Amino acid sequence: MWAFPGHNGTVVVGCDSSGESQNAVVEATREASRRGAELVLLSVAEHRPYWPDSLVWVSRAEAESTQQAQASADSALASALATDRSVAARIAIVHKADSLELDDMARQTGLLVLGGRGDGGQPTFALGSTSAELGRRFHCPILVVHDQGQPVEIRRFGPDSVVVVGIDFTAAVDAVLAVAAAEALIRGLPLVVVHALPRGKDADRAAIGEGWRKCREALREAPHPPGVPNRLVITQDDPVPALLHRVGHPDVLVVGAHGRGRLAGLVAGSVSRAVLDKMSCDVMVVQPDVNASEAIPTVLAGRSSRS
Repeated sequence: MWAFPGHNGTVVVGCDSSGESQNAVVEATREASRRGAELVLLSVAEHRPYWPDSLVWVSRAEAESTQQAQASADSALASALATDRSVAARIAIVHKADSLELDDMARQTGLLVLGGRGDGGQPTFALGSTSAELGRRFHCPILVVHDQGQPVEIRRFGPDSVVVVGIDFTAAVDAVLAVAAAEALIRGLPLVVVHALPRGKDADRAAIGEGWRKCREALREAPHPPGVPNRLVITQDDPVPALLHRVGHPDVLVVGAHGRGRLAGLVAGSVSRAVLDKMSCDVMVVQPDVNASEAIPTVLAGRSSRS
């Protein structure tokens, strides 16, 4: 029986007072259940100084921030328990998104889950946001949960649901494919691999053949489990529409973030940023430094659950 390399890791979900966060908590609970992992409900009590910045005001602001973080975490815990009481869940509150406490947590984490937007409607990974700092701290894949304007409780995978992964031929392709195949296996869904040809190659049959050959080679060499139903799509569309046109709200889209720094690919103009801005389903982002042999659960072979 095939088993994923690496460790189970915990599932960590960012919690705040937004509705998107509540949806993320429900999906994170399901992910923890599928993986047989512990769920950590992370709330950041970050005080942002404002005038007048006297000690009295600072102390009061810090106390209010802590109370708000605790309230968000308590609400998240209630949602997690209502979703699946069998999942071991605990609350973690830190006082800064760049806290050293997060480093220890990050080393034990197999998946970070975030809502599509945070407090005040700020997009995930926006410059200066808490989610951007969390993304830099955690090396694992990051699942961004899409808010479809309806409670996540009624979302279900249908018979036509899929995991779609977009690939190119960077050094990170093995990790992206391995993470996507793992997600397909634990959700009991087929995998669709999409590669968009470079611009300027639209009418070049040789380029299409070369793209097909490279994709098949990448699929053979990537550390993913045998037996996961998969389909390969070579397209002449631009990458963003090539991916978004092949997913619906019950699906999962897996993309890599390219660049020298963590989340460096999530900048204006990148495919991953455009996908997140226009996402119509949950999106899993695989960062450049994700190691496929360490970031994927170990004991999921034989599990094929739809939830």
